Amino acid sequence: MSHIELSLVIPVYNERERIADGLRRIFAYVDAGARPTEVVIVDDGSRDGTADLAAAEIAGRREARLIRLPANRGKGFAVKTGMLAATGAVRLFTDIDLSVSIETADPFCEMCREADAVIGTRKTAVSQVTVRQPRRREMLGEVFRQFTLRFLTPGLTDITCGFKAFRAAAAERIFAASRIDRWSFDAEILFLALRWGLTVREIPVEWRNSPASKVRLWVDLPRSAVDLLRIRAAWLLGRYREA
Repeated sequence: MSHIELSLVIPVYNERERIADGLRRIFAYVDAGARPTEVVIVDDGSRDGTADLAAAEIAGRREARLIRLPANRGKGFAVKTGMLAATGAVRLFTDIDLSVSIETADPFCEMCREADAVIGTRKTAVSQVTVRQPRRREMLGEVFRQFTLRFLTPGLTDITCGFKAFRAAAAERIFAASRIDRWSFDAEILFLALRWGLTVREIPVEWRNSPASKVRLWVDLPRSAVDLLRIRAAWLLGRYREA
C-alpha cells in the first residue's frame, strides 16, 4: 500500500449487532475518499463472535486489518494497541457506533496540519447533539467532566467524546507512555498532551447517542475517579517516561 495519510482505529468489544453496519459505513467513506487510508480494528477479547464477523467484513480488503486481543483489557488498552500499530500520518480513533459521522474525519485531518491532537467536542454553542443520553447518565457524566477539566485538562471543553485524531509522532509519544486501560484513558492522554506542551485543538461535532453504550456508570465512575488520582500521582512520581 502507498503512503498512509490516515489510520482509522476502531476498538470493539461484544459488538455483534452493529459491527457489520459500522464497518460498511467506514469502508464506504474510505472508498469514496482520495486520501490513502487504513482501517485498524482492535477486538478487545469479545465473547460474542465480533472478531469473526469483523474478519469476514474485511476479507479481501488490503487496507484493513484485525488485531485480536486474547482477553478483555478495556477500551483504553484497545485504543492504545491500535494507535501504536497504525502507520498513518494522522491516526484517528472512533467507536463502531459512529455517534460522530465518519465523514467528520476530513476536517480533523486538515486540522492536524497545524495541531498535534484534534478532539471532538459536544460542549460548544455550535456543537449539535441530535440524540441525547438519558438524563441521569448526562448528569453523572458531567460531574466526571467538570472534575477532569478542573484538575487535569484545563482549557478543554469535552474529554470523553470518542472521536480524536493525532499526528503520528504525537500518537506514538502519548500512547507509548499511557497507563490507564479503561474509561479514564481519554483524560490521561489529553493530560499528557497538555503537560508535554503539545498543541490540542477542538472541533465542534454533531453527535448522536447510542443506546447500547458499554459504560456502566455506577461501576465506571467511581473507578474513573480513582484513575484520575492515579494519573496525577503517576505524573508527580515521574512515572510517565517517554519511550
